[in-house]
Amino acid sequence: MLLKERNKQFVYRKINKAFADLYSKRKHRLKLPSNDFLVSIVMLSFNRVEDTMFALREIYEHTKVPFEVVVFDNSSDEDELSILRKFVRKYPKLKLIESSVNLGCAKGRSEAIKYAKGDYLLFVDNDIIVTPYYLENLLYVLQNNEKTVAVCSKVIFPDLTIQFNGGTMDETEDYYIFNLLDSGKFFWQGDTVDNYQTCPWVPGGATLWKSRYYKHFPIDPKMEGSFEDNEVCLRINKAGYDLRNCPQSLVIHYHMNFKDVQFRDREKRYIEGRYNNKRTGNALRYFWKVHKKAFVFNVEEATYGFLGLPLTKTKIIKYLKNKNDK
Repeated sequence: MLLKERNKQFVYRKINKAFADLYSKRKHRLKLPSNDFLVSIVMLSFNRVEDTMFALREIYEHTKVPFEVVVFDNSSDEDELSILRKFVRKYPKLKLIESSVNLGCAKGRSEAIKYAKGDYLLFVDNDIIVTPYYLENLLYVLQNNEKTVAVCSKVIFPDLTIQFNGGTMDETEDYYIFNLLDSGKFFWQGDTVDNYQTCPWVPGGATLWKSRYYKHFPIDPKMEGSFEDNEVCLRINKAGYDLRNCPQSLVIHYHMNFKDVQFRDREKRYIEGRYNNKRTGNALRYFWKVHKKAFVFNVEEATYGFLGLPLTKTKIIKYLKNKNDK
């Protein structure tokens, strides 16, 4: 079992990564007409120091435009944080900001950008690995679409299937229903390669913003680390601006479902913080309060299953209205 696990991780991190890099070098090559700007790459970290180091190495390998990096650590364990402190010393243009408490995603990003000086803000999760020309292609989309606030990469899993290539949204009388575009397809499939489009929402794990627009549409910290990307994108659309995908900016998400079998034991603290039902419930209720409709990701069961109740529309709405529910 252990040997099989090692072989699988070797394929994910070496062979499939090399294939994605080679594909991007050949298919996604792009030179921008000007480099008269600065990109602030903002990354949150919370334990999982090996992921963070892997992600930073690839950023410095494949980022060929003027940039700086802000790593905001959300109160990692001291042993992991000490490794990270030592690692980042060898990288220029990198600021490591340490928080004494775990602020979660939305609040962490809000704090992190206070240290960013760029004309553009690239939010990238610390388990996402970039490939050649990822940033040039994102910048090209933003620079050529005046009313576009943000653009997301095509994010794939280590098995080379697409996690998302942008996002979709359907609106009903009671719900905003969000989903992922092109999920499950192989990243080189023809109908996913050149389908540049405006999207009702874009996930935030590998997304480039125009800094001036981020000031107008900040991520709301009251979303408490759950579905904050959906909420801010809805505000952007209501204000008459748009969001886009970028199929030729390819990045790999080393999601926990693709980790080795010991990951859940090693990272109990991370998992407890990431999948917190109380924070999720608070975010869902806040979304209801602001937008007057219930948030749904994919289907009701996937979003509200943590309630442990037979779900109906009536019960969901009652839950969202009842502030005293636990």
